[in-house]
This record gives sequence, structure tokens and C-alpha cells, in this order.
Amino acid sequence: MKRIGIAILGSGMVANVHAAALQEIAGADVRGVWGRNQAVASEFAAKYGMAVYPDFDAVLADPTVDAVINCLPPGYHAEYGIKAAAAGKHLFVEKPIDVSLEHAAQLVKAYRDRGLTLSVVFQNRFSPAAQKVKAALDSGLLGRIIQGDAYVKWYRSPEYYKANAWRGTHAIEGGGALINQAIHTIDLLQWFMGPVKSICGHVRTAVHAIETEDLGVAVLEWQNGAVGVIEGSTALWPGVKEKIEIHGEKGFFTLEGGNITAWKVQGCEESEYLTPVKVSYGETNSPAISHVNHQAQLEDFIAAINEKRDALVSGEEGTKALAIVLAIYASSRQGKTIMMDSMS
Repeated sequence: MKRIGIAILGSGMVANVHAAALQEIAGADVRGVWGRNQAVASEFAAKYGMAVYPDFDAVLADPTVDAVINCLPPGYHAEYGIKAAAAGKHLFVEKPIDVSLEHAAQLVKAYRDRGLTLSVVFQNRFSPAAQKVKAALDSGLLGRIIQGDAYVKWYRSPEYYKANAWRGTHAIEGGGALINQAIHTIDLLQWFMGPVKSICGHVRTAVHAIETEDLGVAVLEWQNGAVGVIEGSTALWPGVKEKIEIHGEKGFFTLEGGNITAWKVQGCEESEYLTPVKVSYGETNSPAISHVNHQAQLEDFIAAINEKRDALVSGEEGTKALAIVLAIYASSRQGKTIMMDSMS
């Protein structure tokens, strides 16, 4: 397989996770980093022993760069991604794919039109626990699914939101707790459950002095006939592990903090499904983020480029969780149930 030349856009917290993951991937040739804050980008480059680009145009003009990893704030994802597509660069873009479905669709089209690889970072799909759950559901192990719920009851301090001017803003972050923190769990839930039929949501700013929500809840009707609940917050001190519960005719499971903590299913031995409990990301302000799942998704991205196939989390796949979040916002704003087919 051809080694893929990669440049990183952005040098904040999540860029460090990508840089750590890239160090473990033989097929990645890291070319350098560019950030909107050049001083921070220079420190980042020195830390990881890579070059720093003077501007974004220099990244696009570098013939040794085959792909870019976009770790810029969400409102810049489509803008910079479309420019990367025009320059013939493959794209690995952090979640959410953008802050609007219109911009997301433009980004996806740009990559489809040019036959380039686009992947949206939903690394939790690549965890052993999530893979085990997905396989069990796809095989019908739980029977007819009755209910699927996601709970992300985390806490972020006022200092967290003050650290970056774009946090908690409509224009750049696109929302608050749901679109930033809870979207990973929302993506897993919809990956397990399938398409959503309708959503009734309520969001509010309960604690923080920000533009966007730090608390959101929604009731969902899934296309398979099941119902469900989504709860997402950064206002609930001190925070607890995120959790997914899915109930079927033959039992239920709990995925908590990225681990299967309960598996009560007819005909199954629970001990065969439980996974070791690890520290999960997100409960408090500054937990360490493991790069293991990012590494697995990056390896798929590089393989997809070489094999000229879709990445496992394609642009279309990466848009699904965004559509759910934006439907919750629309429902809360309009005071009515939103049919998901109206969001396309």
C-alpha cells in the first residue's frame, strides 16, 4: 500500500489525538500542520517533529500532501474541506461534518464529484464494544427492537467555554452540548437503531453564559417502530459516563463509557459480552482522550484511499448524526415534532 502524505489543519486538543494516532500508523507520512494561530501551530509542530505551513494555500500547493485532517472548529469544516477537494486532497474531517446540512451536502458532493475519499470522525464506531453490539443487532440477537436511548450527562466548567471564543456559539460551533459532546453517542445510537422517523426536542441554556444549549432532551420514533430518548448536557455536575441502552423482545444491553456493562439477552451468557471497564472520555473538563479508536479509523481511511473505496464512515454516514441534532434544535425552536424526511 502506498504511504499517504497527510497534513493536519488546526493544532488544538483534538489535533493532538490525531497526531498521536498517526505516529502508530505505518501507512501515514505526516507532512506538517497549519493552524489559524501560527504560534500555537509552531509549538504543535515542534512537539511532534513535523513541519509548520505558513498558510493554508501552502498546504494545498504541497504535492507530497495526499490528504488533510481537518481539526478546525466545526463552522470551518465544509469551507476548508471544499477547497481541499478542489486541490485534489482526500479529507478526514472531525465531527460534526459541518454546522449545517446544506454545507455538509456541498462538502459530500465536492468529494463525490472528484472521486476523492471523505471520512467523518466518529471513532467510537471502531471500538471493540461497539463492533460487538453492531454485529449482535445486525444478526437479530435481540429480536424486534422496542426502545433505543442515549444519555450524555456531562459537565463543562465556565472556563472550558471561555478558553476558545468559538465554543458555545451558533455561527462556529453550530450549537452546544448536543452537536459537540453528545453527537458521538447519538451517532452510535443511530448506527445501531437505523433511521429516525420523527423527533420532538427541547433545548435550553441551563447553567452556562453561552449562546447555545448546555441541556437538551428529545423523544424519537425510529423507522423500525421503536421509540427512544436522547439526553445531552454539559451542565450536570460532576458528570457521569455516557450510556446507550437498547431493549428488544429478547432482552437488553447497556453500553456505558464505551464498554458493555450489561447484557441481559435470552440465550446469551452475559460474561461473553461484557467488556473491561475503562475510564471514559467526557465526564469532566479535561480527561485524556485515547487515540486507539482514532487510529483504527485513520487506518481505514488510508486503506480506503489505496483501495479506491468509500471509508467506513463516509460523508453520507457522517451526516446522519448531524441531521438528528439539527432536527432536535428545529423541534425546540418551532415547538413541534419534526419529521426527519423534512430535514433532507
